[in-house]
Amino acid sequence: MSISTFDLTLERLALLIPGHWDKVILTAILISLALLFSQIWVRYLARGQISAEKRRLHLVWARNIIWFAALFAIISLWASTITGFALSLAAVAGALLIVSKELVMCVHGYLYVTLVQPFKVGDVIEFGALKGRVIDIDMFATTLTEFDAAGQATGNVAEFPNGLLLTTPLRNMSPTGTFSLHHVRIPVPEAFVHDLDRIEIASMAAAERVTGPWRDEAIAHFRKVSEQQFIHFPSGKNKVSWDFSNPEHLVLVVRVACPSDERSGVEQAVFRETWKAMVPQTSPPGGD
Repeated sequence: MSISTFDLTLERLALLIPGHWDKVILTAILISLALLFSQIWVRYLARGQISAEKRRLHLVWARNIIWFAALFAIISLWASTITGFALSLAAVAGALLIVSKELVMCVHGYLYVTLVQPFKVGDVIEFGALKGRVIDIDMFATTLTEFDAAGQATGNVAEFPNGLLLTTPLRNMSPTGTFSLHHVRIPVPEAFVHDLDRIEIASMAAAERVTGPWRDEAIAHFRKVSEQQFIHFPSGKNKVSWDFSNPEHLVLVVRVACPSDERSGVEQAVFRETWKAMVPQTSPPGGD
């Protein structure tokens, strides 16, 4: 029954559209104008002398109004035609939901990824209990190469249905492209809490040495991304801070900017050099 209803809807659509080419042309013009005005507004904001936060706010506000006006005009233009199809379209939608709700959710999730682009192939994401690099996105599922807690590839491949994107929070670890900010967390034993200044100096020296080959390029990259996306990202400079949320376990947090695919190696190098500075060097066995 659902197939015959769907075929009937297509036949009625085929019969009606030839008599409404003027509406089709006007719809295409409205969409083109909305795209044009959006791009003009983006270029105008890019030349302005306002902060990134205000640019982003103005961009979202103007874009929503432009597309709302275009959508309202299109709906008004097709109102009489849409009314005649309301019952048929409702019947087709109901039949599809009955056949497979999960399948429809997966397709909607794919449309969400395509239109909103919360992530793309090559990005590192956290999704529920999964963490890894996106290697494939198809109509029904997204595939990752899995990472462990230390950011090392496990060799496993994980997959989740796109329908879950509509209900599960997602974290993109690569929102800024080539370079990303990474936070190295180093636990500080209680025996060393009397010498925090020396630990800070050692960790900063380690971060400066490890990120030296690309530090200037990373700072320029974050400045460019902030201007293009109208979002105020950190400068990309190395920074040291303390996490004392748990008084019994003091943690040193070292923020570094590094290539997105080298986070694990940078973390290991900063940790080793900082730990060497914290732990007293002992003489080898048999020494004087």
